[in-house]
Amino acid sequence: MLRAIARALAAAVSGLCKGAIWTLNFAEQVVRWPFSVIFGSGGGDRPNPHFEPTTSGVELLDEFNAQRKRQAAVHELDRDGIDAVIKYAKAVPSARSTIDLGGLRKDVRATLLTMNDNELRALAQAGVGAVRKFIEGRDHGVHGVPVIRLTTSTTENAQTPGTTAEERVLWAVRSRIEKAKSGQEFKLAR
Repeated sequence: MLRAIARALAAAVSGLCKGAIWTLNFAEQVVRWPFSVIFGSGGGDRPNPHFEPTTSGVELLDEFNAQRKRQAAVHELDRDGIDAVIKYAKAVPSARSTIDLGGLRKDVRATLLTMNDNELRALAQAGVGAVRKFIEGRDHGVHGVPVIRLTTSTTENAQTPGTTAEERVLWAVRSRIEKAKSGQEFKLAR
């Protein structure tokens, strides 16, 4: 008796599900009908037009790569020198000498060349706005990175007469290199 009731309930639920599916299918056909009348049914008695491409896949790939290079070249325009500073700060110490800093002011170059690895790492992790402020010589808010002091020719000559800004930068870089080299024999073993 209970099995018969269970079968009857299962049949009723199954019938309701089938009825719901049929109702959804019918509603979909009703909604599609006006569009198929206006735009066609996507086949029927009209054949699809024949199209044979004139470009090969390799030519399309070459054109895509050329377009990608053109788009990348647009982003390499470094008017303010921000990309050059970030690239220099992110580079490993052995690769820094190959990076062109020619587009930057002398005082920015001098500051970058005299910064240590920790300062450069902090500058590399700073945002674009902070790097722009760094280049402009304003307070940038990056902890551990010095603020560029704008130098003039009168103060340069007053500090060290007879030397140019480039010579002072070279002296500072050489002194850091020598400082890193010297004293290695007195370091404590870890």
